[in-house]
Amino acid sequence: MAQRSGEDPQVLHRKSQAAILSSLADGNDDAFELMLSVRPYDVRGHFTPDVALLEVAAAALGLASPPGNERLEYEGLTDRYLADLMLDGRTLHRRTQYAIYAAACMRGGLHPDLLMEAGGWKPRLWTHAVSAVVLYSRAAADRLGVPLSEVASRVAQELGLELSEGT
Repeated sequence: MAQRSGEDPQVLHRKSQAAILSSLADGNDDAFELMLSVRPYDVRGHFTPDVALLEVAAAALGLASPPGNERLEYEGLTDRYLADLMLDGRTLHRRTQYAIYAAACMRGGLHPDLLMEAGGWKPRLWTHAVSAVVLYSRAAADRLGVPLSEVASRVAQELGLELSEGT
């Protein structure tokens, strides 16, 4: 992996979004593999993709529950769309829940205090934000009746991103 500490944080922000969306567009919705696609953009002391991934999750939520349509019910949401993840343990469950809520806040126009709430987390917030991306992307695909690759393309378009070749 090339050293990225000198790279502009805005560039890393966009690249981390493009990386996760390119993987989703290729049909990969395994949270752990998606984490591997984003990991190169987590540069200690320089940049963390927390906000970048929460923006992707928020955009996917917008597709799953556009204004004026039926709201997405929180009850049972993780059971329906993250059943393949083992969210055992209070800490893991709460941190994933926080990422899901944070993306919803951002979609609604409220920017959560990520540094105060999750700044010292290990593993870092972005690892939980990947689960929020998966959850909201799967929900959007389900509710729209389209493949996950279509959701990824629509989110990329909303965020003004070009996805890598092969998508």
